[in-house]
Amino acid sequence: YVLKSSMQSYTYESLAEEYLGGMLPDVPADLDPAVADAVAARVLAPALAEALPKEGAAGVYDDIDLPLVPVLASMERVGARIDCERLAQIGKETQADIDELAARIYELAGEEFNIDSPKQMQRILFEVLGLKPKKKILTGYSTNATTLKELAKEHELPELVLHYLELTKIKSTYIDALPPLRLADGRLHTQFHQTVTTTGRLSSSNPNLQNIPVR
Repeated sequence: YVLKSSMQSYTYESLAEEYLGGMLPDVPADLDPAVADAVAARVLAPALAEALPKEGAAGVYDDIDLPLVPVLASMERVGARIDCERLAQIGKETQADIDELAARIYELAGEEFNIDSPKQMQRILFEVLGLKPKKKILTGYSTNATTLKELAKEHELPELVLHYLELTKIKSTYIDALPPLRLADGRLHTQFHQTVTTTGRLSSSNPNLQNIPVR
């Protein structure tokens, strides 16, 4: 990963082709695949170790990436505390805002409809309200965020819908979703991925703790 962060995968086969100048032999049916992997790793290790200083990447590997491994492992084990009472309070407040927005949207539309349905949103925007479509798509006309922002210049309803969709996404993705992901110790234990992004930054999953809105 330090040598080539843009590679899609780091299989023994792809590494052998890249650093050994050839393909690994086929593994006999009666041989444990783990044995073949062990042999490939033994051959690849010195080739990769030799490539690091040649690429000027030995310092990055020895001083930054390798020492970070136990740090991330410790962070995953310790986990992150979560204030469920505060989240529950935020959830109630957010739901009240969502209900208020929905009521106002229905009032402007003159009827109740599924705000989360693009098809029903198309009918309200372009048939009921008579707004001019901005972009044609396979299923009719676009009602994505960019389109709604444009339509918001002409009518109040699209702006309210944008706010509604933002709040419902935050509530379902974070406020409601995070508490059930706690383990027995009451903490969230995310997985940090050190060798995924091309730029070298960390990524996080199960749950993604690097993508929570700050506000």
